Amino acid sequence: MRIDGFLKSVRESTALAIAKSNAILPLNTLRREAEQTAPPASFLTAMETSHAGDIGIIAEIKKASPSQGDIRPDLDPALYAQAYTRAGVRAISVLTEPRYFKGSLTDLETVCAHTDLPVLRKDFTISSYQIYEAKRAGAASILLITTLLSKDQLTAYIHLCRELGLEPLVEVTSEKEFEMAHTCDARVVDMNNRNLQTLKTDLTISKRIAAILPPGIIPVEASGIAGPADIQNGLAAGIHNFLVGESIVRANDTESFIKALRHVQ
Repeated sequence: MRIDGFLKSVRESTALAIAKSNAILPLNTLRREAEQTAPPASFLTAMETSHAGDIGIIAEIKKASPSQGDIRPDLDPALYAQAYTRAGVRAISVLTEPRYFKGSLTDLETVCAHTDLPVLRKDFTISSYQIYEAKRAGAASILLITTLLSKDQLTAYIHLCRELGLEPLVEVTSEKEFEMAHTCDARVVDMNNRNLQTLKTDLTISKRIAAILPPGIIPVEASGIAGPADIQNGLAAGIHNFLVGESIVRANDTESFIKALRHVQ
C-alpha cells in the first residue's frame, strides 16, 4: 500500500530517531536488557475480561496531536497515571512519538513506574528496536499499525512481542486491513476511526469492522470518542474496549469523566 501524507512524514522522522537511539544504545545491548526486564501485567487478559457490564477503557497520555496541536503540553505523566488507575481504567496508553505528539520514552517509563496496570506504547512502530525499547521500559503492549507495515513485518513483530511477553494492539482502518491482521495472527484489534494519511475521522469505521470480526478477536474502538454516547454506540456494535485520549486529557475532572465512560450500560 502506498503511504502518503502525515503517515509518510512520521515514518521518515521515526526512522531518523531510531537511528540516533541505536547509535547511543546498540540493538544487541537493548535486546539483552529488554529480555532481562520482568514481565508486566497482561494486556491480553485486561482486554479479554471486559464486557458490557464492565467496560474496558484504555486511557491515553496525550500531550498534543497533528490534527489538534497542543492539547495539554504540561501534562504530568505520573499524576495522570495515578488518576487513571484510581478511576478504574483497564490499561494506559502512552504516546511516545516526539515530533507530532510531544511524547517520549521517558513518559512511558514514568507511567510504568506509577501504575500496576498494563501499559501500551503507542507510536509508529517500524523496527524491532522500538519493541525492545517498550519491553525494557516496562510496557505490556505496543501498537502495530497495519497501514504502516508489510504482511511479513506485521507477522514478525506480532511474534516478537509474544516472545517478549507482550501482546500487541494491532491497528486497522478497514475491513481489508483486518483481513491482513487476522492472517498475521492478531488477537487484540484496534479499529481506528481516524485515517492516518488524511487525519479525517469517521465513527462508522469501527462499527463496519466490528460486524465482520470472527470469534476470538478482541475489538478496541479508537479515535473520536468524546463521551458516554459514543461508548453506548460502540456497545451496541459489540465493542467492549475503548481507547480514549483527547477527551479524557481535556476533561476538567479526569476521574469523574472516566467513571462516566465506564458506567455506560
